[in-house]
Amino acid sequence: MKTAYLVSNSPGEVSTFVRPVLTELRRNHPDWAVQLCLVPCPYATGAEAEVADSWPDPPQVWTPWETTKAWWSGSQKGKSGVVVFLGGDPWHALLLKRSFHMPVSAYFPEHSSWEETRWLGGFDQILRGYGDLGDLRVDAVRHAVSHYPQKEGAPLTLGLFPGSRRLHLMSSLGPFLRVLEGVKKHLPAVKLLLAASPFVGRTELAKAAAQPLNFGLALSRAHLEGERLVTENGTEIEVVWGKPYEVMARCDLALSLPGTNTAELAIAGKPTVVPLSYRVPVGGGGILGLLDRLPGLGFLKYLLRERKRKKLTFVALPNQLAGRQVIPEFFVRDDLTDLVDFVANLLGDEERRTAMGREAQAVMGEPGAARRVVEQFTALV
Repeated sequence: MKTAYLVSNSPGEVSTFVRPVLTELRRNHPDWAVQLCLVPCPYATGAEAEVADSWPDPPQVWTPWETTKAWWSGSQKGKSGVVVFLGGDPWHALLLKRSFHMPVSAYFPEHSSWEETRWLGGFDQILRGYGDLGDLRVDAVRHAVSHYPQKEGAPLTLGLFPGSRRLHLMSSLGPFLRVLEGVKKHLPAVKLLLAASPFVGRTELAKAAAQPLNFGLALSRAHLEGERLVTENGTEIEVVWGKPYEVMARCDLALSLPGTNTAELAIAGKPTVVPLSYRVPVGGGGILGLLDRLPGLGFLKYLLRERKRKKLTFVALPNQLAGRQVIPEFFVRDDLTDLVDFVANLLGDEERRTAMGREAQAVMGEPGAARRVVEQFTALV
């Protein structure tokens, strides 16, 4: 039996790279075994294996420690298969190649910084996304969103995507809640939804809402009542647990941190506002923006300098791909009133929202990448 060893790391890659590849393998190569090899990663949540186990016909899953033991011991040597890099640091996939004596294929979106590094020389096959095979996320998101009825008519609905990583959630949720309170004052009939990532539990969300980190932006607190967050002034936000694509289908506009969510929302055709602040890690720089403020972290400071050197003007993925601002990246004042006004006005401008969503979706491309990626790497064996 042939085996595909899918190497990946954190929530975005597991959900939007691994899952469509797994689906395509199951459909067209049912005789193949599939092994999801999770790798050590500072952006992982620890829930990746549990989420993968919940999928229909799930793969076998190795924890990061089991993946490390596998390349150290060479336990799969002599088997027939291929190692496929779908996220994380490339050297994990290359170590598995060397240990298992198997070919290794690597999928890189076109904008990936890894394409500029020396790692590529070790791969037997490079699968590039944009301009070649396409974006795997398009397959994942369009399939997932299609299972939910699309939003039509009243009430206007604002979706909040505060991220899945603990530090991001703790630092962003308080300011986001303040914005939602303000929008509700402008538009009392607006429906507020919060997409709780499959990688975030009730306890974690409740703590982030009740005890948000304070870095100087205005913020609000909330407590969890069943399936709702209720803020200090009584604003209610419906929490949708583990179904971000349902929120995408239901919302007219989204608020999101930078990262995979911005690409997924664009693929779903949803207009999105990405708030940024130089003061706190609400957006620009994410965890690096926060850690750069701590002493003794020279490597992280180096990464930030590299970002500036490469002139990465935009942080939202659709904007990076387009080379222009397709969805708004909004630098906020500390009191957040400018962001509240901007979001409320955009909610009231259906024509602008519709045009923004269509343009963002067009930038992300068409589906079909998973089929092409699978065709390529299965041909190596």
